[in-house]
Amino acid sequence: MVATAVDLSELLDGLTRTLLTERTERERRVLASLGALAPTAPLAGTEGTPDAFDTAILHHAFQQAQLAVRTRDAERARHALRLWQERDRLRRRAVHTAVGPVLVVRAADCTEVEDGRLGSRMFLLQDPVPEVPEEMARTLNDAVDAALAVGSEVLRSSTAVVVWTEVRSLEETCRSYTFDFLPGSVVLNWTEEPLRLAETLVHEATHSWLNECLAAENVVLPEDVSFHSPWKNEERPAFGIVHAALAFAHVIAYLSRIQPAPEDTSPLANVLRHRLADELRSLESGHEAALKCFELVGSAELRTYLETAVEAARHAA
Repeated sequence: MVATAVDLSELLDGLTRTLLTERTERERRVLASLGALAPTAPLAGTEGTPDAFDTAILHHAFQQAQLAVRTRDAERARHALRLWQERDRLRRRAVHTAVGPVLVVRAADCTEVEDGRLGSRMFLLQDPVPEVPEEMARTLNDAVDAALAVGSEVLRSSTAVVVWTEVRSLEETCRSYTFDFLPGSVVLNWTEEPLRLAETLVHEATHSWLNECLAAENVVLPEDVSFHSPWKNEERPAFGIVHAALAFAHVIAYLSRIQPAPEDTSPLANVLRHRLADELRSLESGHEAALKCFELVGSAELRTYLETAVEAARHAA
């Protein structure tokens, strides 16, 4: 039996509430660590539950502080603390969207961290954050609105910082990634087509949400067993399979709901049709491995959501 949208929404809401509760405790721990770096610096916490924006800024500040310690850079440490102290100013600088404030920053305006252990380049916020061009702000708002209009609620809890590396055309593949220690932040190739940008935002917000959810649910997946991933075409541990299956299930749900009319032969329509067909094939190919990995998830509520979301995506077309 395929789950209804209401079933999925209720499961997502319940897990997100647990995630949000855990954010308050995580903020306390991170601020304590920053306070040890500068005992006299005022580092007040958030009133109430930290939203996606404050959570993202705090973790960028923490990563900048860690970099300052490794490089013995006192000035960088001071700048790291100011990121958090002046987060309200950064909030005013952000693009105001239906999911809250979102900073849109060029990678070239960030601190680039080269670390072979990461697998991808890390870009950290640094002050000053330039103004976002009006056209990019409109595109972001249109993308967020398009995703929310078809039920991609995961953006609300997990989208706050967009770092863009380069602009890609409609037909080109848009590369993107997240880090589990930078919740709410995504590094991506920008596209001026809102429906394509929305797809990337849904994909990466899902990764960010799932990282926080796994931590909030105290789920630790084994690293000593691998499964074939059709998305990477390589052997990956359960963590990677679980992430890929849910991210692309959310993408399929989004793409299936924005499909163009049959008579639409525009370039965008062709791209959207091909994207849905490609992801449906990949999910079907990875379905068996995904189910095996879901069995390793120790949270019954999260495991149910993973299984239900993937099953719904398989029947989305």
